[in-house]
Amino acid sequence: MLTIQELKLETSTVLALNGRLDVQTGPSLDAVIPESGSVILDLSELSYVSSAGLRSILQALKKTKSAGGSLRLCSIQPTVLKLLELSGILSLVSTYPDRVGALNT
Repeated sequence: MLTIQELKLETSTVLALNGRLDVQTGPSLDAVIPESGSVILDLSELSYVSSAGLRSILQALKKTKSAGGSLRLCSIQPTVLKLLELSGILSLVSTYPDRVGALNT
Protein backbone atom coordinates (compact mmCIF):
# COMPACT_ATOMS: atom_id res chain seq x y z
CA MET A 1 0.00 0.00 0.00
CA LEU A 2 1.17 3.51 -0.82
CA THR A 3 -0.28 6.81 0.25
CA ILE A 4 0.81 10.04 -1.37
CA GLN A 5 0.38 13.45 0.20
CA GLU A 6 0.65 16.27 -2.31
CA LEU A 7 1.68 19.84 -1.52
CA LYS A 8 1.62 22.25 -4.47
CA LEU A 9 3.88 25.25 -4.15
CA GLU A 10 4.58 28.09 -6.55
CA THR A 11 7.35 26.39 -8.54
CA SER A 12 7.44 22.88 -7.09
CA THR A 13 5.22 20.03 -6.01
CA VAL A 14 6.13 18.00 -2.93
CA LEU A 15 4.95 14.40 -2.93
CA ALA A 16 5.37 12.62 0.41
CA LEU A 17 5.32 8.86 -0.12
CA ASN A 18 4.26 6.53 2.68
CA GLY A 19 4.42 2.74 2.38
CA ARG A 20 5.65 0.56 -0.47
CA LEU A 21 6.49 1.56 -4.02
CA ASP A 22 6.11 -1.54 -6.19
CA VAL A 23 4.34 -2.94 -9.24
CA GLN A 24 0.91 -2.42 -7.69
CA THR A 25 1.48 1.07 -6.32
CA GLY A 26 3.82 2.54 -8.96
CA PRO A 27 0.96 3.67 -11.23
CA SER A 28 -0.33 5.83 -8.33
CA LEU A 29 2.94 7.77 -8.34
CA ASP A 30 2.98 7.96 -12.13
CA ALA A 31 -0.50 9.50 -12.07
CA VAL A 32 0.34 12.37 -9.69
CA ILE A 33 3.56 13.61 -11.30
CA PRO A 34 2.62 17.06 -12.60
CA GLU A 35 2.99 18.06 -16.25
CA SER A 36 5.21 21.03 -15.38
CA GLY A 37 7.49 22.35 -12.67
CA SER A 38 9.83 20.57 -10.33
CA VAL A 39 8.96 17.66 -8.08
CA ILE A 40 10.32 16.81 -4.66
CA LEU A 41 9.78 13.24 -3.50
CA ASP A 42 9.84 13.10 0.29
CA LEU A 43 10.80 9.49 1.03
CA SER A 44 10.88 9.73 4.84
CA GLU A 45 8.02 7.23 5.17
CA LEU A 46 8.79 5.04 2.16
CA SER A 47 9.69 1.60 3.53
CA TYR A 48 10.20 -0.47 0.37
CA VAL A 49 10.98 -0.01 -3.32
CA SER A 50 10.88 -2.81 -5.90
CA SER A 51 12.33 -2.74 -9.41
CA ALA A 52 8.93 -1.54 -10.64
CA GLY A 53 9.11 1.26 -8.06
CA LEU A 54 12.53 2.24 -9.38
CA ARG A 55 10.96 2.44 -12.84
CA SER A 56 8.32 4.83 -11.47
CA ILE A 57 11.04 7.08 -10.04
CA LEU A 58 12.85 7.05 -13.39
CA GLN A 59 9.59 7.86 -15.19
CA ALA A 60 9.09 10.81 -12.82
CA LEU A 61 12.62 12.00 -13.61
CA LYS A 62 12.00 11.73 -17.35
CA LYS A 63 8.65 13.55 -17.13
CA THR A 64 9.94 16.43 -15.01
CA LYS A 65 13.08 16.92 -17.12
CA SER A 66 11.14 16.90 -20.39
CA ALA A 67 8.89 19.62 -18.93
CA GLY A 68 11.90 21.76 -17.98
CA GLY A 69 11.75 20.94 -14.27
CA SER A 70 13.79 18.75 -11.96
CA LEU A 71 13.27 15.81 -9.63
CA ARG A 72 14.70 16.00 -6.12
CA LEU A 73 14.65 13.30 -3.45
CA CYS A 74 14.75 14.03 0.26
CA SER A 75 14.62 12.32 3.64
CA ILE A 76 15.53 8.92 2.21
CA GLN A 77 15.36 5.92 4.56
CA PRO A 78 18.66 3.96 4.79
CA THR A 79 17.34 0.78 3.13
CA VAL A 80 15.79 2.75 0.27
CA LEU A 81 18.95 4.86 -0.03
CA LYS A 82 21.06 1.73 -0.46
CA LEU A 83 18.79 0.45 -3.23
CA LEU A 84 18.84 3.81 -5.03
CA GLU A 85 22.61 3.83 -4.73
CA LEU A 86 23.01 0.29 -6.12
CA SER A 87 20.62 1.01 -8.99
CA GLY A 88 22.52 4.12 -10.06
CA ILE A 89 19.54 6.44 -9.64
CA LEU A 90 21.42 8.59 -7.14
CA SER A 91 23.79 9.65 -9.91
CA LEU A 92 20.81 11.03 -11.88
CA VAL A 93 18.95 13.03 -9.21
CA SER A 94 19.76 15.52 -6.49
CA THR A 95 19.24 14.32 -2.92
CA TYR A 96 18.78 16.26 0.29
CA PRO A 97 18.72 15.23 3.95
CA ASP A 98 15.35 16.92 4.51
CA ARG A 99 12.49 18.69 2.79
CA VAL A 100 13.75 22.17 3.71
CA GLY A 101 17.03 21.55 1.91
CA ALA A 102 15.22 20.30 -1.19
CA LEU A 103 12.92 23.33 -1.22
CA ASN A 104 15.77 25.84 -0.86
CA THR A 105 17.44 24.95 -4.15
